[in-house]
Amino acid sequence: MSKRKPQFLTFKSLLADNPSGLIVATLIGAVASLAAVALLGISGWFLSAAGLASAMGTALAFNYFTPGALVRLMAILRTAGRYGEQVLSHDYLLGLLRQLRLWVWDQRVATSSSALHQQTQGDLLQRIVGDLDQIIKWPLAVLMPWIYGILCCLAIAALAFWVHPMLIAPIALYSMFQLGVLPWLARRAALRSVYVTQALSVQRRSRFMSLFSALITLTIRGHWHDYSKRLKQLDQRQQREQAVIQRVVSRVKLAGQLSTLVLLMALVSLSLVWQEPTIELKSEVSATWLVALLLAVLGVNEVLQTLSQSFLAQGQSNVGLKRLNQLAVAPQEAQAACLAIPHLERLGIRSFAGVYAASQRPPQSTASFSMQTGDRVRICGRSGAGKSACLAALAGDIQYLGVATINDQTVALLDNHAWRSKLTYLSQQPVIFQQSLAANLRLGDPDASDEQLMYVLSILGLREWVGALPNGLNTLLGAQGRDLSGGQARRITLARALLRKADVLLLDEPFDGLDRVSIERVCDALSHTEYRPKFLIYVSHVETRLDAHAQSVQVS
Repeated sequence: MSKRKPQFLTFKSLLADNPSGLIVATLIGAVASLAAVALLGISGWFLSAAGLASAMGTALAFNYFTPGALVRLMAILRTAGRYGEQVLSHDYLLGLLRQLRLWVWDQRVATSSSALHQQTQGDLLQRIVGDLDQIIKWPLAVLMPWIYGILCCLAIAALAFWVHPMLIAPIALYSMFQLGVLPWLARRAALRSVYVTQALSVQRRSRFMSLFSALITLTIRGHWHDYSKRLKQLDQRQQREQAVIQRVVSRVKLAGQLSTLVLLMALVSLSLVWQEPTIELKSEVSATWLVALLLAVLGVNEVLQTLSQSFLAQGQSNVGLKRLNQLAVAPQEAQAACLAIPHLERLGIRSFAGVYAASQRPPQSTASFSMQTGDRVRICGRSGAGKSACLAALAGDIQYLGVATINDQTVALLDNHAWRSKLTYLSQQPVIFQQSLAANLRLGDPDASDEQLMYVLSILGLREWVGALPNGLNTLLGAQGRDLSGGQARRITLARALLRKADVLLLDEPFDGLDRVSIERVCDALSHTEYRPKFLIYVSHVETRLDAHAQSVQVS
């Protein structure tokens, strides 16, 4: 993903993003796991060999230093390896999370505006965060434990061959059962419950969020008990599915422990021979190495216990990956049809009305007008008639009904980048970023000089206000303009729009909250030769001198 981000995410593409980081973390974790198993094996051999040497009277000649050093080395490798694995694996996961977030951002950038409105719901954003958390757990909770388990099983198989070749068969059966049969049975028994639980968690969160917004209505209308009953049923169903998952996990752990016990008994029984009237160890089997093998098996059992919940992490990651891929934008959708517009000469709309995606009812009012270079259009109408929606649709932000023509040619305005490059749209709510005043203004023209910024501010009557600021144009503005009055914020965003010098200027209530002097300043700026747009379309309930030269269009 770092070089060429895929259209759809797969676990393969996730692993290929930073393979070196994952390989290093896995190698260190494998060393730590093998060192933990070897620590038990060497300790068992050392203790039994030392005890046997004492019993045979050769304790003084026994080499205590070499096995003691090996025990210390394995202990150091195990401890250091665990810390190293955690540091490197979490660093890898943070990098993976960063790439996943960038992928999500790329999909949202390429998504059409109409679909993007549907993707800004709080429950969806919460689900995306949860899916990202589930996906990044996959290498740590699924892939790496499997690699450790395979390596440890190979290690005890090699040790068993060293003790006696006949001991390999039960270890091979044990390995296949632990690494293949148990995970397969667990997936068969609980994977559906994992998927259902993931789906129910999203539904449950959505219902609770809607509950808080409609609690008063539900209480007044007497529907609270019915809604509460449905929530309780949803909780009970989720608890039943979680109980199924927990039962499967417990049974898998129990089966794993029992299989380890059976393996230990098989290794001991294969190493013994019945000699009347006693049971003796086979002559070709070393007692000390057999003890080392048995303790190493216990160490492998500890490593394999983490696999008992791998099916759970695998299922959650699969669901997260599938739902995240629902955000993927097809190439043909990402490349909206863009009609080249070299020069704007005429603009017209017929029976035009904006349609918000969340609206369940068709628009009741439409607008129609045509204009040429230098014309102004004022959109009027009663409150709620759809004036703002009409302007947002003209800006290409939302879907619409009706026909739009540019230079007498019918075009689609929604997500038309060529059309958007020709316009500037200022909505009712001024957007001020937590940056300096100059940085906010240069969003309209990145190359504007300080003199140009001060010039457009002076036209809007803000020069004296800027001169009184402690750092002038470099003064940091609060997020969403919390340090500004409504009129100041509106004029700053208008200054930013004028600096862009777009052919089409769409203004939604530009005079709202302004006094008479400020309104006159705004009218001067919109009539100024340097900043006057070719096409000015504005929604306003305030009468101004701009209206004298503007075509009045009623939304009805």
